[in-house]
This record gives sequence, structure tokens and C-alpha cells, in this order.
Amino acid sequence: MSDFGADDPDLLIERVRLQVEQAQERARAAQQMRAQVEAVRGKAYSQRRELSVTVDASGRLVDVELSDAALELRARDLSRLIVVTAQEAARDAGAQAMGLAAAAFGDDSPVVSRLRDEVQARTGAEHEE
Repeated sequence: MSDFGADDPDLLIERVRLQVEQAQERARAAQQMRAQVEAVRGKAYSQRRELSVTVDASGRLVDVELSDAALELRARDLSRLIVVTAQEAARDAGAQAMGLAAAAFGDDSPVVSRLRDEVQARTGAEHEE
């Protein structure tokens, strides 16, 4: 016979009840975190504030705002500035998403570790301790 519940059926039932409760709480935390991550917006400004870029948690472009100064740049320089600023916005969004995941599951969670790896691969950003 297994030691899981010993010979006490009440103890076995209580253990199973606690495991179900814990699983339900993890599921609620995951749903809440997902909604929060979907609302994440990373924003970055170019160094001289010629433009700003906003991305969502996955790094998809949401908005680009150009100042009059941006329109005075050469097309090639403006293009590069948009890309660099979008990368910075993506790092910002990734950091926000990791913070939400760490708050929901703990910094040592496999979920946070996987998210950290994905953000680093997508943005080249190292996680700052």
C-alpha cells in the first residue's frame, strides 16, 4: 500500500482537496496574469525625443508618434531610429510582463524563467537583478 494517504481516508481526502484548491488558485493567477500581460504597453522615446514607439507585450507595434524634428531627418536615419526605439519599447514591455509573471508565480517559477528566455531571445535584453 502507498504512503500517500497512509491508512486514513480522511487524510487522503484532505490532501486531494488541498491539491485541487492549489491548482484552482494557480489557474486563477494564470488567468489574471494573462489579462494583465495583454494590457501591457511598452513605450520608448528616441534620445532626442524626435519620436516615440509603443508596442504590446509581444513586441508588436501599437503606435509611432513623430515630432516635426523627426520629419527633418533623412529617411534612412528616421527608419533606423524607429527600429532602435521599437526595440527599446519591446524591452520595456518584456520587463513589465516578467514583473507581472514574477508577482503571480514567484521569481523562481518555470513560467517566469521561460518568459525571461523568450524576452531575452526576442529583444536581446538581459534580466536585471
